[in-house]
Amino acid sequence: MKGLQFFSALCLTLGAAGAVELPDPIAFLQGRDAQAQAIVKQAPDGALPPVLRRQLDHHINEVFDFGELSRLALGAEWDKRSAPERQRFVEVFGSIIREKNYTSFLRYYREGRISYQEKKVEGERATVQAVVPLKQEKVAIGYLLRASQGQWRVYDLVIDGASTADGYQRQYARYLQKHTYEQLIQQLGKQLDSLRQAKN
Repeated sequence: MKGLQFFSALCLTLGAAGAVELPDPIAFLQGRDAQAQAIVKQAPDGALPPVLRRQLDHHINEVFDFGELSRLALGAEWDKRSAPERQRFVEVFGSIIREKNYTSFLRYYREGRISYQEKKVEGERATVQAVVPLKQEKVAIGYLLRASQGQWRVYDLVIDGASTADGYQRQYARYLQKHTYEQLIQQLGKQLDSLRQAKN
């Protein structure tokens, strides 16, 4: 009996030691913003030099869960696709979101300061509401986060009440009513090329 009690206590101790406590989601996002601002301040006007641009792009996008966002954006079509097809979709669609994130957040960091208003944490999911006062407008951002390997990852952004994932899901569902999945991937590839050319 004593041996069993010792074993149970040991398991509980090891379980507690192995558990990773997630940081406060607002503090997490604020820390990311501070690091991004430090990059942007090195070139406050005009386009960022290539080195800084790569640093900022990586810093903005490394916290995004592009796999989950891709799954949500493709909707019911996701279950019909093979593993290689899913991987290809994540690569192309994720790259489109990376480009758009870079453009949007560079503007946010230069024109305003993201102000975090409130949070809601439910286990390994969290929602954070924020506002960005820009020069000509005020943008409301909702961050939807989930835990991954002991850290928060953003799997959707709700901009002025519109979910990124839901918006693309409706758009792609309409497209697939008249076109094939292969045509969708081709169109996404063209969109990605256009975004990359516009940034250069």
